[in-house]
Amino acid sequence: MNGTERVRGVTGALLTFRDLLFISFGGQAPFISLLTFGTVMIIEAGVLAPFAMMMATFTVLLNGLVVYYLSRRFKRGGGYYTYALYSLTPRLGLNTGWSYILYSLAYGGTLLSGGAYVLYQSLMVIHHYYPWFSIPTIFTQHWLLALITSTLAAALVLSGVRVSARYAEVMSIVEITALIALSLFFLHDSGWKFYNPLPLSISQITPNLLAAVVFGLGIPTGYGSIAPLGYDARLTDIGKAAISVLLMGGLLASFFLYSLGALFFTGNLVSYLLSRFGLIGSLTLAFIALNDGILGGMAYILANSRNIRAMSEDRFLPGVLSMKWRGRAILSEALAAALFIGVIVILSHILGLYLTFITLGALAGLNNLFIHISANASLMRVSLRRIKKHAYELLVGLIATLVSIIVFAYSLPSFNKYIVYMFLGWIILGFLYAEILEIMGELETEIHK
Repeated sequence: MNGTERVRGVTGALLTFRDLLFISFGGQAPFISLLTFGTVMIIEAGVLAPFAMMMATFTVLLNGLVVYYLSRRFKRGGGYYTYALYSLTPRLGLNTGWSYILYSLAYGGTLLSGGAYVLYQSLMVIHHYYPWFSIPTIFTQHWLLALITSTLAAALVLSGVRVSARYAEVMSIVEITALIALSLFFLHDSGWKFYNPLPLSISQITPNLLAAVVFGLGIPTGYGSIAPLGYDARLTDIGKAAISVLLMGGLLASFFLYSLGALFFTGNLVSYLLSRFGLIGSLTLAFIALNDGILGGMAYILANSRNIRAMSEDRFLPGVLSMKWRGRAILSEALAAALFIGVIVILSHILGLYLTFITLGALAGLNNLFIHISANASLMRVSLRRIKKHAYELLVGLIATLVSIIVFAYSLPSFNKYIVYMFLGWIILGFLYAEILEIMGELETEIHK
């Protein structure tokens, strides 16, 4: 009996394709992603930022196809952890789940800290242009703004998955409208100037451009927040929603960055927008960005809780975390929420909101590539069992692996060494944890038999 046949545990399709689509789009948090990730991409790549975004979307599409195929094979939640556990080895499954904990924390934390940062910048800009607008000093504290955004996101998750889905739907529609309107506005400001966003020579494909690609991976990768939701939805819907949302998000982001390139804009996008649209515009943008950050954080708290639940069911984490109350593994949700709140508040207090965003964004990009390399390997391993029937899937997994490894290798030197140390240190801790479990006899080596 193979891993696919042994995996069970769907509790009923609570979420529809529509729900998954908007939760995944919310996991992208495209507005706040473009204000934050997009600012870094513009600084790194300049007018080539749209090209970097297209490269990122292509990379994400390959990895999204892998998730599409894998999500149809496994009748259980847990996402990347489950794929690696049953396709590769228990040790690699454990390490993939371990890495996903950091990935979801870093990605969701980036969106939450980004939302809080935009809120802070909005308050400062509004006070600068309108001194009569008094702001209590306590509300300019970075840690407090981080606490507010992360707590609101956690509250949505703890309110239940249906509440989360409804919130995601409303705010996603608002965001799509805002992004299209802003893109057209920028093109209008440029005098409808259209240009070639592609590099003119190989020499323009630099490590900085590839670093922009890594940050760009964080924009259309919202499907990473629905991959673990097999407990809550039909597995076929997860794959379809993943492909739909990454293409939608990637195209919107490319159009948005292209419209900025028409203005030859290379500065801080947050400051520019807040100074461009006056008091009412600044308040509106701040409201959308804040809700967007909360939406993205909510999606990844939800995803992390399902990852923790799956690892707990296999005793890779304490079994109490998978205990259910009214059909919900409430303790895994509470732990995921507490991790997000604690880490983001502490980092914001020590580093400030902007550096917290930069640090977590880089960690999210690196971990994104790592867990997808694991997923790609899982698809190749499964496809090899019946290669004649699944040759196309094997090819997709192979190409996705090669592209992810190339982007990872060439972009790594451009990251701050301390961020690289944190990334590698977390992986090493995961392997040490696996060794401890094996010594204790908790790492099941016969799981495929």
